[in-house]
Amino acid sequence: MSKNEKISRHDFLKMAGIAGTAFLLIPLIPLGKVLGTRVTNQNKPVIIKRTNIVGPDGVAFLYPSNPKGFVWYMNNDEPFDSHFERGGGSTYDKLLKNDDGSWTADDNKRVKFNLNVDPDYKDAIGGCDMSFKDSMARGYTYDKSDLDDVELTGFFNVHEPTENDGIYLRGPCNHHNEADHLCCEEFNYDCETNSNSVSEPSTVKFTKQSPNKYYNDPAGVKKIVPEVILAGHGWVGIKYIHIIVSRDMSNPKIKLEQWMNYNGDGKTWIKVNEVVDTRSYKWGPKAICEGEDYEVGAWGAPRMVYKWYRGKVDFKWFSCRQIIPNLIV
Repeated sequence: MSKNEKISRHDFLKMAGIAGTAFLLIPLIPLGKVLGTRVTNQNKPVIIKRTNIVGPDGVAFLYPSNPKGFVWYMNNDEPFDSHFERGGGSTYDKLLKNDDGSWTADDNKRVKFNLNVDPDYKDAIGGCDMSFKDSMARGYTYDKSDLDDVELTGFFNVHEPTENDGIYLRGPCNHHNEADHLCCEEFNYDCETNSNSVSEPSTVKFTKQSPNKYYNDPAGVKKIVPEVILAGHGWVGIKYIHIIVSRDMSNPKIKLEQWMNYNGDGKTWIKVNEVVDTRSYKWGPKAICEGEDYEVGAWGAPRMVYKWYRGKVDFKWFSCRQIIPNLIV
C-alpha cells in the first residue's frame, strides 16, 4: 500500500482484529495506578490496558474480530441505520445530540435499541414455537449469519440513577411479541449493571431469560471491585462478551464476561464478572421449548440489545464485533 493510499474501514477492522502484536497486557497491576484507590491483593481483578489494538472510535479490543464476521459501529452523526433501530416498547421519540458529541433520549422512561445483523430480520425459525433442540443442532435461530461469539460495547454517563436492574446489554437474542411473553424466542442472556443509587456501590449480574421469567445467575449479584457508584461517576464503558465454548448437543457450554472502563478513555478494561453456563450449573427452568433441563443457549441469534429504564443517561461509542474467542495475548 502506498504512503498516501487510504485503507478502507473494512480492511482496517480485519487487520486490527487479527493483529494482536503491539499491546500491553497487565493481569494484576495495582489498582491505585489506574483508579487512584487502594485495594488489597486478594481483591485485585484482571486488568488489561491496550493502546493500539482499537476500533475507529478509539476503543480497545479485548478479543480479535472475526474477519468474516459481523462488525458494526454506531454512526456519530446519525445513530440509527439499517442495522440499529428503536426497540419495541421504548417511550422516547427522538435522540438528542449533546455538546460533547454523545447522545441522549428525549424520554428515559424506557430506552431500548435493537441491533440486527440482517436489516430485514423479523422472527426466528419457528417463531414463538422456536425449538431449542433444533436451534442447537442447526447452530443458529434465524440464519447462518447469526451472531455466536460477540463483543458488545457501550459507553454511558449516568447523570441520574436508573431503575429496574440498571443498564442491560443483551444477546445474541431474537425478536418476540411484547404481548406474548410465553414465547420460546424470548430466550437470551442479559449482562446487567445496576446504576440505581447515588449512595450504594454499583453491582453487576448475569440473568438468563426463558419464556415469561428471568433467572439470576446462581452465583448471585456481585459488587464491582473496586467499589464504584456509577450514578454521577461520569463516563464508563461496558463490554459484554458472549462465547460459545461447546456446541456439543450433550454438553453445551457458554462463557459470559463483563468488563468495565472507569475513566472513559476506552483503553483500560477491568473484568468485573464472569460465568460459565452448563446444564450441570442448573441455571434456569426445567425442560421447555423442546430443550433439556437448564438449557444452555449454545446457538447463534441475529440481534443484540441495549436497554435502560428512567434516570438520565448519555451514551456513545456503541459497537458490536463478532470475535475469535481467544483473549488477545
